[in-house]
Amino acid sequence: MLPNFRFARYRFTYTVQEPLQMPRHKGNIFRGRFGYLLRKITCVGAGRECDDGCQFPGQCVYSKCFETPVPDDSPMLRGQPFAPHPFILEPPRTGKLDYAPGDTFSCNLILIGEAIDLLPWMVFTFHEMGKRRIGIRGQRGGCQLERVESLSVHSSDPETDNQPSVGNADLRSLPDHSRIIYMAETEMLSDEGIVLRLDDVMGGAPPVTDTVELEFLTPTSIKVNGQWTRNLTFEHLIRNLLRRIRFLSYFHCGEDLDVDAPGLIEAARSVRSKLHLRWVKKDRYSYRTEASIPMDGFIGKVRFEGELESFLPFILLGEYLHIGHHTAFGHGQYRLTSR
Repeated sequence: MLPNFRFARYRFTYTVQEPLQMPRHKGNIFRGRFGYLLRKITCVGAGRECDDGCQFPGQCVYSKCFETPVPDDSPMLRGQPFAPHPFILEPPRTGKLDYAPGDTFSCNLILIGEAIDLLPWMVFTFHEMGKRRIGIRGQRGGCQLERVESLSVHSSDPETDNQPSVGNADLRSLPDHSRIIYMAETEMLSDEGIVLRLDDVMGGAPPVTDTVELEFLTPTSIKVNGQWTRNLTFEHLIRNLLRRIRFLSYFHCGEDLDVDAPGLIEAARSVRSKLHLRWVKKDRYSYRTEASIPMDGFIGKVRFEGELESFLPFILLGEYLHIGHHTAFGHGQYRLTSR
């Protein structure tokens, strides 16, 4: 299953050079600066808007990341303007607000499929993010991109705790399986790092039991029948995972997901759930539209009980790919806390 699906995880670590302030939820800061600077750096359209006659829509780096077009003859998402983003940001989840010179922080980036080939552009953009200052508007400060690490499936992140877990193990006790591919001293990117596949995610997985517990670490927004749900069932989870993995694979890895989706969804209905979730109200201000955009979602834990073996590949892969809306801001991140 999914022999061509691939993704890569990177950790960008900065050293603060000037005092700066961050909000408690930092996704908007990183997503906003990333999108703005990537377009500014890569666009050759003399400042024109993307929908105003782009000369190179098929080769545009920004378009590939933020506005992946859906071909007119596509059997999926026909009529939709864009496919899902081939990247996921995992900003620091620490509540730290004030940063002084010498402090450090990290932001993780996941690239999917062909987006891995854009890594040099990503590194340069993150370098410029620090150079051109990060933080709340009016309270930004310069930072130096110290290093970029390529992460394996078992890599830990002690500051943000941005890592999935394996079985009952706490990954902070495991060796940090990472490799440095960029250092500030040289400003040279050595290679694309560790490219991961489904076999890597499944490797070393303990025997399957009839119980799994997920902890949703960042606000998770899932629609059921057109409405945001606060009552996550296993069917909702599997429907969303199958759809997300299929679209990411099809549009960014050139491969459809060959599974019996209707059969899996039917089987998912028999899995029982016990919820310990709470709803988080959150919004972000868009300087482009000059309006606040709701980004509410649930966080907390949910325990599922039933026949789970056939669903495990999708649940494990979802730890890295996130789920639901606003994944580019770090939303929809979960981890297995027990199995």
